[in-house]
Amino acid sequence: MSKTLSLSILSSYCWLSKDSLKNTNLPPSSLKIFDVEDIVLNQIPPIKRRRLKGLSKMAMHTSLSCLDKVNFSADEVYTVFASQHGEIGRTTSIVNDIVDGNDISPKDFSLSVHNSSLGLFSIFNKNKHFGTSIAAGSNTFGFALLESYNLLKRNPKQTVLLTCFDLEVDQPFGRLQQRKYPSYSLSLLLSLNKANAQDISFSFERSDIEQSSHQPLAIAFFEFLQGEITAAQLSSADYHWKFNKHAPSA
Repeated sequence: MSKTLSLSILSSYCWLSKDSLKNTNLPPSSLKIFDVEDIVLNQIPPIKRRRLKGLSKMAMHTSLSCLDKVNFSADEVYTVFASQHGEIGRTTSIVNDIVDGNDISPKDFSLSVHNSSLGLFSIFNKNKHFGTSIAAGSNTFGFALLESYNLLKRNPKQTVLLTCFDLEVDQPFGRLQQRKYPSYSLSLLLSLNKANAQDISFSFERSDIEQSSHQPLAIAFFEFLQGEITAAQLSSADYHWKFNKHAPSA
């Protein structure tokens, strides 16, 4: 069993794609806590907005919406951007173009790297602070939370924006998944021991038995955060994650 770690959540925001929900098992009753509207992104000028597509557009939307809820400036936060599959759709398109003998789009090539969404967020918001990009399989959200905790322990006066996001995986790689998951993006604004914020603690341990979750860990955590229960054990493919909510500190 790992040590129990504690964080304060200053703000949270989660978006789900309406188009990909039909392929998932999420109950309709749970959808009221999510933003399922089309993404507009009025915070970004149109000439810059054209560079955002799919994954990076989702990540920018929830990141800015999460910060806007508490009037926090986007150039002041440390950032942890996490995605299990990253720009796999853009990479697949590039490979298909090569196979078909077509020219490769320079924009697709430059934005196909895993940290492109983090880079665009930093550039568009003139954020010069430390940033980390993470991929950790079905534990991507959990280890992004752990990385956020590590950043805050080293920089206790700072605030960390954690954004965990993924697109529905298309074919041919979609058939390798045991379950279909929706396109989503979750953003959390985190600090250490902040007064009047939602405090959480978490721990994790490896499972000896491979498991299959009906939804990504990030979405399961957001449902727990918005719900009434104060403790939950959520599972990824190979880890158990335990979360507890605590009363805000005065």
